[in-house]
Amino acid sequence: MKKKYLALLLFLIFAGNVVFGFQIVYPKKQNVVINSDKTFFIGNEKTDKTLKINNSEVKLHKSGGFKHVVKLNYGNNVFVIDNGGQKQIFNITRPQTVKNAALSTPQAVHYDNPIIIVTSKENVPLRSTPVDAGLNRLQHLPAGIEFIATGEELGFYRVKLGRDGFGFIAKDSASKSENESLLYANVQYGNRLNNKKEKSVEFFLDKKVPYTVTDNNSGLDIVLYNVDNFMYEKYEEHIDGKPFGYSSYFNNSGMLVISKKEFPKVSAKTPLKGIKITIDPGHGGSEAGAIGCLGHKEKDVNLEIAKNLRDKLEKSGAIVYMTRDDDSYVGLSERVEKSNYFDADIFLSIHNNALPDSLADRDASGTETYYFYPQSKELAQILAKYVSEQTGFKNGGARGKSFAVVRNTQSIAVLLEVGYMINPEDNSKLINKDFQNKITEGIVIGLERYLRQDGI
Repeated sequence: MKKKYLALLLFLIFAGNVVFGFQIVYPKKQNVVINSDKTFFIGNEKTDKTLKINNSEVKLHKSGGFKHVVKLNYGNNVFVIDNGGQKQIFNITRPQTVKNAALSTPQAVHYDNPIIIVTSKENVPLRSTPVDAGLNRLQHLPAGIEFIATGEELGFYRVKLGRDGFGFIAKDSASKSENESLLYANVQYGNRLNNKKEKSVEFFLDKKVPYTVTDNNSGLDIVLYNVDNFMYEKYEEHIDGKPFGYSSYFNNSGMLVISKKEFPKVSAKTPLKGIKITIDPGHGGSEAGAIGCLGHKEKDVNLEIAKNLRDKLEKSGAIVYMTRDDDSYVGLSERVEKSNYFDADIFLSIHNNALPDSLADRDASGTETYYFYPQSKELAQILAKYVSEQTGFKNGGARGKSFAVVRNTQSIAVLLEVGYMINPEDNSKLINKDFQNKITEGIVIGLERYLRQDGI
C-alpha cells in the first residue's frame, strides 16, 4: 500500500512539473487589477523551450529568467502564456480613469484669526511644503511643541517659524492648544562640550520650541524659532566640523541638546578597526521584498549578502550589529531604533531592486544608493562606485530619498540597492555566492576609502 501511495505522490509531483513547466513570478495572480498603461511578466522557463505570450516570443536569459513587457488597454486584457505544451491565462484589468469636475484641488485656507496648535505625537515631521512625501522634512519634533497656525492646506496646518518663515504640520499630528496666544521662549546660551569624539551645545529654555538642524560638510546649522529678544524671533547657532552623525533632543529638564560626532581619525592600514556598523538586511519574515525572475526572494538574498559583509567587517576590526540575522520581521522604525541604541557610526541597509508597473519598459540594472541627510551623501557615492567596480554592475549613482530606514538615524546612513531582482542578468548574478563575495568586497573597499578620506 505504501508503494502505491509513493508512486501516486511521484506521479503528482511529475505531473505538477509538467503542467507548470514555466514559472510566472509577476503578476502574482492570474486575475489582477493594474492601474498602468503597461506591465511586465517576470519569471523563468527551461532554456530549451520556446515561450510565447500572446504569440509574441519571450526572450529567455541563459539562466532561464525573463522579463517581458506588455501594454495594457483600458478594461480587461487577456494574456495567453504558452510553451508549446502548457498554457496559462492571465486576465489583467486596467481601470478606466473617471474625471469628476466636481472634485477639485482643495484651496489653501487662511485664518482671519490665527490659532495656537501643539504637536500631539512624538517624532512629528515639520515640513517645508504641504506634501506627505519627498525630501521636505525640516525636522522631527516631539510632542508638546506649540506653533501659531495661520491657515491650512491639503491636510496640513501652515505654521509660523520665527517672524517671516513658515512650515507645515500634518493636522492629524497636532491639536488646538488651550492657550489663546503663543508665549515666546526665553533662550539662554548653553554649555558647549568639545572633545575628540563629539561637539555639542546645550540650550537652556523655559519652554520647548520648534527648531531645525541642517548638516553639511562644514558642520551643523541650528535654528531655534519662536524665541524672545532675538531678531526675527529666531536664534541661530553653528557647530563646526565634518559631521559623522548627530543627535538632537530635549532632555528631562527641557534643555535642548544637539550633539555632533567628530569624524574619526583612523589608521591607514586598519581604518575599520573599532568602527561601529549596523547592517540592516532589508525585509524579512512576512515581507519578502522583490521576487526575482528565478523565484528567489529579496529578503533571502539580502540576508546572505549581509552575513557575508558582517564576516568581512568583523575580520577588519569593525564592531558589527545586525538588525536581523534570520528570516524574521523587523519594523522600519525598529531598525533605526536598534541602530541608535547600538550607537552605530554607520548604518547600511542592504536591498535589491524592482520596478513599478508604470516603469516596466525601463531597462533597469545595476547598483544604486540612497541617503536622506546630506552628511551621508559622500558615503553613498563611494559605495555606488566601488560596488560597481568590483561587480561590473552599472553605477546608478547616489540619490537623496526619504526612506524610513535612513531617516532619524544618529549616524551616517545609506540604503544600498545592489542590483535588480527583476532583471534576468542581475538576478542570475545576485544569487551566486562568488558574486556576493564581490559585492561585499566592494562595500568594504568603499567603507575603507570613506574612513581614510581618500576621495572617490
